[in-house]
This record gives sequence, structure tokens and C-alpha cells, in this order.
Amino acid sequence: MTDLTSRLLRKARSARNRRLALGWGAAGVVAVAAVVAVALVVPGGQRLPAPAPANSGMPSSPATSPATAPQTADEDPLMTYALKLPMGPPIALIPRAEKRGNAVVVVTADHVVTLPHAGGAHDLTPSAEGLLVSASSEWFTGGDTDPDQALYLIRPGGSLTTLHHGPFHGAAVDPTGKEYAIAEIGERVGSPVNVVTASLSDPGKTRSHREAFATNLLGWTAQGLLLSDTSRTWLWEPAASSETEIPGVSDAQVMPTDPGRLLATSGQAGGPFCLHLFAVGSGQLGTQLACGAEKGWTVSPDGRRAVVGSTVVDLATGRTGPELMNSLGLYSPHWEDSTHVLTPVRGSDPQGQPLPAIWVRCDVTSGACQQAPIPGSNGTSAVIDW
Repeated sequence: MTDLTSRLLRKARSARNRRLALGWGAAGVVAVAAVVAVALVVPGGQRLPAPAPANSGMPSSPATSPATAPQTADEDPLMTYALKLPMGPPIALIPRAEKRGNAVVVVTADHVVTLPHAGGAHDLTPSAEGLLVSASSEWFTGGDTDPDQALYLIRPGGSLTTLHHGPFHGAAVDPTGKEYAIAEIGERVGSPVNVVTASLSDPGKTRSHREAFATNLLGWTAQGLLLSDTSRTWLWEPAASSETEIPGVSDAQVMPTDPGRLLATSGQAGGPFCLHLFAVGSGQLGTQLACGAEKGWTVSPDGRRAVVGSTVVDLATGRTGPELMNSLGLYSPHWEDSTHVLTPVRGSDPQGQPLPAIWVRCDVTSGACQQAPIPGSNGTSAVIDW
């Protein structure tokens, strides 16, 4: 688990991807339905033409043809598409969470750390002190608060420290990598949210701030914590205890390369939602980049591109395209590097038995996709999150 500090600002994690664990339990793999792709339009309102089928190979890497694709239940289009892709090189070693038998482990470059939780792990976030990991209990399905939710710190030597135990809505690391914040929530409906910041090297040094029910912690900017609820988005500066409203923004993410900028959406429920860049402290949204019916996205580690649904958006020029995965959509995408995005595809066979998850790698510059095997995987473990 080397060079965690340098990777801190390269972390690309969508605000909408601050999700709960995938619900791993006694039933095993969760079957995932195909995701409908998002139709984006350029600022002038013109709809993009329907994309051609995605390329089947990645020019920079030789690919081999997969074995004959097994039939899937109801011929699920996403699983059927993934099974027919050529096999590409193994996924680069990135810290990841896996389900191994009844245990959940976090795999780093130097260690395999078993978590006390057997349910799930997600939102792996680098810091100056190690890797932060959010975990959920085995029985948790995502429908309510999880009293056994926890936030852990895995230090470079492999030791495990519990930073928080109990339900929370989001955790973040400050731009220096030395502090963390968490939005603690009560177990009762309507309970206020306690936003706590603390030193990672000395967790006893804390500062707290109370917010209304349904407040989410989205990230940590150069000018304070990024918070939101069902109606607004704002910044809270812990040192000054000051609050700054961000008008016109319905959702936002701190840019991975610049904590002074956000990728934000304007628009109300029912859409369309439009993407903008926003300079913290400016008070104004930047030029409209693209609009669509869905506001979830993920940003590349270099901050150059975003993937929305199946569509790539160039954040420097506003250009949209290529389309990925035959426009079938990406589920919980993760970046392997700044030009390749990974997505897991899950499904069942005609008898309803879960098929092994297939990880797919897509090149965001060409649209080419291929299967991406996990190094060292022997089929007995299942990746939960990166």
C-alpha cells in the first residue's frame, strides 16, 4: 500500500457512487439488471446520433477470444454482451475489497486484511495515514440505517484501526490527507446529523457540527466540507464554523485533481440535469457541458473526463462520446487509470443460479471494451469494490 498520499487527489469517486455495499449475504452474488443508458444532449439541444457498436478490442493490448458464451437467464443483454467480449490483460493492482468465503477482506499491494464485518466494504479512500474503508453488516440490505456500519483505517503496515462504529451518510478525507470527516446519523427517523472531523494521526482530536436530518457528506474541498440534503448543497468550513450556500447546484463532486473545483449538476427532480464545472468561492456555475435524465457520474483520476451512464464527456471541451458497452450502461464504474474504466457485470443462468461476475474494461477514448481478469483470482473470491 505504497504512495497513498500522492494518490489522494487522484481519487475519482462520484457523489452518487457513495453507495452502500452490494448486499452480499448467505444468498451469494446479487443479480444485477441491465442498466438503461443515459441519452445526453449538447448545450445547443441536439441529441447525439445513435452510436455504432463498441469496438471489440483495445488497440494497445492484444486480446484473445473468450470461450463460448453460456446462455444467460432471459438473455440478459448486458451479461450476453460481456460474455462475448475478447479477453484483455489483467486488471492493474488497485486496493480492493473481496468476499472470500464468509469473510470480507481488503487486498492492498502488501497485505490482505480481514475486516470484522462479513457483509460488505466500499468507498476505499487513500489518506496520508493509510486506506479508509467503509463497511456494512452482513444482514444489511440497504433499506434502512445500519447500526453496525463502520469506518476503518488500514495503515501501511497492515494494522486495522476502527475510526467510527455506527450509521453514517458519507465520509471524506481532507486535501492534505491528514484529517477525515464523517456524517453520523441517528438510528431514528428525523434524527439530526452530526458532522465530525478528526485527525487521522490523533483520532482523539475532533471537532463536530450539527446538521439537519438527511444531510449527506459529499467530499472535502479547499474551502471546507461539501454537504447536501434533499433541496440544497453547501460548504461548511470546520475551522471557522462558517457555512456557504452553493446556489443552483443539486449535486456535486470534488474534482480529483483540484479540491478548489467541483463537477456539479443543475436541475430539479424530473430533469433534465446539466453538468457544470464550479470554482469554489466563485458563486457561479461554469459553462454547461451536457444534459441528461440522470445525474450520476464518475470522473477520471486526471479530471479530464466523466462517464455518465454509457456516455463519455470531455470536461475540458464539453464534447460527448464515445458510447461505451453498446449503450447498455455501466454499473458502479471504477477507473483503472485515466483512460480506462472498469465495471462489473453480474447475472444468472437459465436455472437462476448466479454466474461469476465479469469485469469489463472500456477505453474512454475509443469506446473499445474487453473482459478484464482479476490477477490471482481462482474463482473462489468475489470483488465487492475498488
